[in-house]
Parts: sequence; structure tokens; C-alpha cells
Amino acid sequence: MKVIKIKSLSVYAFGLYVRPDSICENLGPKYASVLVNELNNRPDFYEYFLREDIHMTVRLVVNCNGLKINTVRDAFEKSLRARLLKMNPNTNYYCLRTFGSYFAQDISLPVGTSIYFWQTADGKLITEINEKQIGVVHSKELCKSFFDMYIGDGPLSVQAKEEIARTLMVS
Repeated sequence: MKVIKIKSLSVYAFGLYVRPDSICENLGPKYASVLVNELNNRPDFYEYFLREDIHMTVRLVVNCNGLKINTVRDAFEKSLRARLLKMNPNTNYYCLRTFGSYFAQDISLPVGTSIYFWQTADGKLITEINEKQIGVVHSKELCKSFFDMYIGDGPLSVQAKEEIARTLMVS
């Protein structure tokens, strides 16, 4: 799990989880012969990873008191808007508005709160907070944009992205 810091304040830790059978089925044939230490120098690996229909989950764990749900929403919307535009300049942002609406509720985020984002193989992004589903958006573009924040260009943490490649290929 990687801790993200803003101005030396640990806001949340995150982990990316992928089903091993999805990795083998979707990435194995193309990347099985590539050495693990070479994957980080292969942008096509991450692009291919994002393009495939792979079950993935990002888990965030809140590490600071006073974090508000609208702060989480605003941070995601800003990053996702830019990534959606990069992928499709003609996007209408409907999926982003729908996604953001799930964070408008009055949801408490005390320290230790777990927020899960699940991508299904059929392109649904499911959001859960403390094991309670708060929304589902059916949009492959949104799924790709969301996980692009972690393993795409300009990730939230380069170190975490590199660790993900090492971990995935050892699986």
C-alpha cells in the first residue's frame, strides 16, 4: 500500500488489486517472456493493461481526520476530467457527473475509512465506502481514466506504478 502526502500530511493510503486469473488470461500471452525489470520501460505494457477488460480494484484508506467527501470528489473530478479529455476530446462528461454525484451525499470519512473502486470486465466502475455500495457507472472510458491515475502517464505515484508492474508479473 502506498501513502499519498499533501504538504506532508498523509491523506490516504492506496492499494491496487488485480485478480490473478485476469492477469494471466489478458496479459500473460503478450508479456510472459518480458523480464520484470523491463516492464517499467514499456509504456505499451501499461496502455495494454488499461485497455484490457481486467477486474481491478483500488482501495483507499483515509489517514487524516477531517477529510470531507466533497474534497475527495473534487480531487477525483479534476484528475478524471483531464484524463477523459485526453482519451476522447469529444467526451460529454456524463459519466463524470454521475460519478461525482455519488460523493455529494453526507458521508463521514473518519480515519480508517475504506473506499473501494472496482472495475468489472464489462466496464462498470463500482464505488463502495466501508462495504456500502454508493454507486455504479457503466463507462469503459471512466474506468480507464480512473485506473490511468494509478498506472498511466503522470500517475499519482511513480514508485507505486513501478511496484505494481513488479507485483503483477510475479503473480
